[in-house]
Amino acid sequence: MIINESFLFKGIDFRVIKEIAEICHIESYAKDTALFSKGDDAKNLYIIEDGAVNLHIHNGASLIYELSNPGEVFGWSSMVESGRYTAACVCATNLRAVRIDRDKLNLIFSRYPAEGLKILKRLAGVFSKRILNAYDDLLDERKKETLSSVG
Repeated sequence: MIINESFLFKGIDFRVIKEIAEICHIESYAKDTALFSKGDDAKNLYIIEDGAVNLHIHNGASLIYELSNPGEVFGWSSMVESGRYTAACVCATNLRAVRIDRDKLNLIFSRYPAEGLKILKRLAGVFSKRILNAYDDLLDERKKETLSSVG
């Protein structure tokens, strides 16, 4: 199963991975299927097995962030306190993904807090990488605006 290959779960104790695997559901979704909308109750964490999703972020302007690598995680809002998705998610292609129920995963973390903390720290690394990518995109756009207004 893809959770063994996902950065999020690498090196996690076998017993914990086994319990997590038991609550995973491999699901298939057709292209253009909306998995969740911004503001929805964040009930699931997802891991891409095959295919791609677009995360749509709207706040006056729009940003689309594509995820397509096997093992990439989305729906991370299910693991933070607000418990609401911060973006909309639409399948960019047909998708096979692992769906993990937030409440069941949290029960496992309560039994194995050290492993849960490792996973949450890795998830923070995912946030950080995406924020840095968004900053780079924003700065690139500002450079283009500056160059076009000068020239």
